[in-house]
Amino acid sequence: MDASQLPDTETQESVKQLGIFDCEEAYKTPTSVDYENLFNSGMIVLDTNVLINLYRSNERTRRDTFAVLYRLQERLWIPHQVLSEFWRNRDLPSVKGHHRAKARTACTALDKALRSLSDAADRWLKDVHLDTDDAANQRIKGYRDRIEGSVEEMKRYIERQAESDALEGTDSTHTDPILVQLDPLLLGRIGSPLPPEEYAEAVAEAKRRADKEIPPGYADYASKSDDQAAGDYIIWKQVIDEAAKIRNDVLLITGDVKEDWWTPRAGQNLARPRMELRSEMRKEAGVELFMMTPSQLLAEASSTFKLKVDERSVSDLASRERGVDFDTLPAILRNAILGAIEAAHARATTVHQVSGLKARSPYGLTMSELVMEELTERVATIGGDALNVHGMRYPIFDGLLLIPMRTSPGHESTRMLSSQRLKRVGSVINASRDMLNFNDVPLANLTPIVVYYSSSPDSGVEFAYAVMGNFDARGNFDIELRFSLL
Repeated sequence: MDASQLPDTETQESVKQLGIFDCEEAYKTPTSVDYENLFNSGMIVLDTNVLINLYRSNERTRRDTFAVLYRLQERLWIPHQVLSEFWRNRDLPSVKGHHRAKARTACTALDKALRSLSDAADRWLKDVHLDTDDAANQRIKGYRDRIEGSVEEMKRYIERQAESDALEGTDSTHTDPILVQLDPLLLGRIGSPLPPEEYAEAVAEAKRRADKEIPPGYADYASKSDDQAAGDYIIWKQVIDEAAKIRNDVLLITGDVKEDWWTPRAGQNLARPRMELRSEMRKEAGVELFMMTPSQLLAEASSTFKLKVDERSVSDLASRERGVDFDTLPAILRNAILGAIEAAHARATTVHQVSGLKARSPYGLTMSELVMEELTERVATIGGDALNVHGMRYPIFDGLLLIPMRTSPGHESTRMLSSQRLKRVGSVINASRDMLNFNDVPLANLTPIVVYYSSSPDSGVEFAYAVMGNFDARGNFDIELRFSLL
């Protein structure tokens, strides 16, 4: 190209020169300077789980979290949807009674382990014909007494810690220590609710986006009603609307680490907000989106403001955030579940073949019954129990209530999770919140795990998946964790 073909200087200056970061997919890793600017001039949004987990945290972590939030008070903003979800979930036993419930579950598991150990020793004495040998019995008794003493000491420590971390006064909103601190902290920093017509439109838009897997919130449609599942999108809409008004960059603090909010960590690359969310925030509000988990907030804020945040508080929050991994189901339980499904399939297939039927094959009904039977037996062999609900025995292992459910190939998990059988289990648990009727542990303190699977005589076991969650006060099953089994 010769000089006559070059654009004049004025034209060159008016054309933006693109760089390596000038595309929608590009991102820059936030620096401490970025976070300091956000802490000083950004719009800091707290998600519902940040507020709810103040009840579940221990005293030290609560104290450190409140110290950071009060330091950031002038920058805080809470979407009204967060406020609604906070009050809807606050009264759940898994929230206000978290520490005592977990202590009871742990102590029950320790008692069960102690009984198993004692039974194993007695069986050994009998199998080797030493059950009448005084010396051998005395030796075993000495070991048993020392172990029992250690277990009792451990239980006392767990119970003391639970009492120390448990919140007193939560029965009244006037004495609830969390509300007492949140009220002045968030006064004047909560957005307005959407008008009824606009709210209905937002619920419909959330469903439309979820059908196309447009973030955020589409993952919630697997376990919640459309109205509840729309919550994440409504929060997102309210954040965008507020950011567009004040024109400040947004820092969203959330413990929700699901894929419909985050691009997950990969190798050395840190997790970051979904590209679609950053792009939408830029387009609709003209500002940048940053995201942090609560543990990251404590770590960064303590450094920026020279606050004395205990490192254990950061670790406590981080361990809760890692809880949403797909591979954290105990291996011994995972193997029991898969073994039960495979064994049941083999037996049900034999029944199908013997029947000679196709359209009305007994395979499906037989499979459902045999999975329950096989799983109950296998869980019992690894130290579990079973709970009778309306004539059906559901296996229990280490405080987890297992609810196996078969679904046909192609059916969405939403249909399975709203089944009448699941609702009956939920109704029993909700109706028994204050009853000590299973190993002296309230049924409400058992954590349900729904195991759903698809199988057929021809294709075998096609998938197996588990979701952990809780039944809310209205009987809906809210998913908290997901586990891949195959």
